[in-house]
Amino acid sequence: MFRRPRVAIIGRPNVGKSTLFNRLSGSRKAIVDAIAGSTRDRNETEVTWGGRSFDVVDTGGIQEQAETPLDEQVAEQVHAAIGSADVVCWVVDGRTGLVAEDHFLANRLRSIAERVLLVVNKIDTADLSAAAMEFHRLGFAALVAISAEHGLGIGELLDAIVERLGEGPPPLEAPEETRVAITGRPNVGKSSLLNRIAGEDRAVVSEVAGTTRDSIDTLVELGGRVYRFVDTAGIRRRGKLPNQADRLGVLYAERAIERAHLCLLVLDATEGVTSEDAAIGRKIADSGRGVILTFNKWDLVQDREQAAKELERQARTKLPHLDFAPSLFVSATTGRGISGLGPIMERVRGEHLKRLSTPELNRFLRSAASRLPPRARDGKEVRFFYITQAGVAPPRFLVFSNRSAGDLDASYPRYLTRRLREAFGFEGSPVRVRIRKRRAPNSQ
Repeated sequence: MFRRPRVAIIGRPNVGKSTLFNRLSGSRKAIVDAIAGSTRDRNETEVTWGGRSFDVVDTGGIQEQAETPLDEQVAEQVHAAIGSADVVCWVVDGRTGLVAEDHFLANRLRSIAERVLLVVNKIDTADLSAAAMEFHRLGFAALVAISAEHGLGIGELLDAIVERLGEGPPPLEAPEETRVAITGRPNVGKSSLLNRIAGEDRAVVSEVAGTTRDSIDTLVELGGRVYRFVDTAGIRRRGKLPNQADRLGVLYAERAIERAHLCLLVLDATEGVTSEDAAIGRKIADSGRGVILTFNKWDLVQDREQAAKELERQARTKLPHLDFAPSLFVSATTGRGISGLGPIMERVRGEHLKRLSTPELNRFLRSAASRLPPRARDGKEVRFFYITQAGVAPPRFLVFSNRSAGDLDASYPRYLTRRLREAFGFEGSPVRVRIRKRRAPNSQ
């Protein structure tokens, strides 16, 4: 599988790792918050500098003593990032100076010193530049002083990273990716599902709702195709969000939906479809993304045949705006049903990109209009001249008529959408139909 060189950003909590990650990626992809521990998973993005492309991985803060099981899982994520990295950027706080935990981390990193760049952050004055030199006492030869917040020293850091990476093999052409957002309310098993798909503990999994805050990217190859899965924070009503980091997590989850090609709407098979699920489904439908209803925790369900019928009935009732979405029943815990994910994603992605020829569309329009002739509100004649496909992802169609959309009954575009699905499928994909007024062809 295609793999770029990897650069891991590590360090104790609140030294500015996510600020540096955002500076290197040129985005606000990672959540930055004054509360230590805002980053819990590994967050990844591509960076290009000096003709080299590499992936930069942001990690949670590592501590000498883990106080909770969640801290232990964060530490495991950091160690996994270190193990897979070609270069490790160890970030320390130049404003605070050397602390005991820096010596603890130095001892842990000594065996891979040749891969470590010691990055002294928050160096934005001449006095601090001199103070940064005390970090040489940690025994690492490569030291770069920066201010991630103000962008100082970032060029020098990138030069040092590229020098550490070396020439490397000729760059490979990256395969086309399908971006898949794993969405849903808190505690339905989104991170567990990502870990099962990826075949590794890529995201922190905890019974504490809201463990995931950043949107976490993971590349996975399924059936010869490359998918970029994005694990998102559980989407809750904004009034229920306790702090700024959680509110940002929901905002980034909504942005991940907008950037995705497909969405896995993860639902708890043991609880059924809820009003929160319906609100998230509406966001997905409005965004025009392809979608698969992914019922998780299927291993905990007893009468599966009856439960599947009941869950699909609930989906039709409570998610009417996603009536085109296929259902998949899986267990992130046991792996049951996961093998069906690749084929169904490929099918839905194909439907999302489906393009129809103008002749077959016009044959369809004549048939649909003869079956249910369009009616104008004022009783006057409605004529359809032709239909054309205006785009894909989602498929969009324009019907040209002698009357505007506002002149027709509001249900007629929905009728055409339903007939399009009956004729051409579009499983898992929204379909948009607009009626536009224009003069008759060849009229003077």
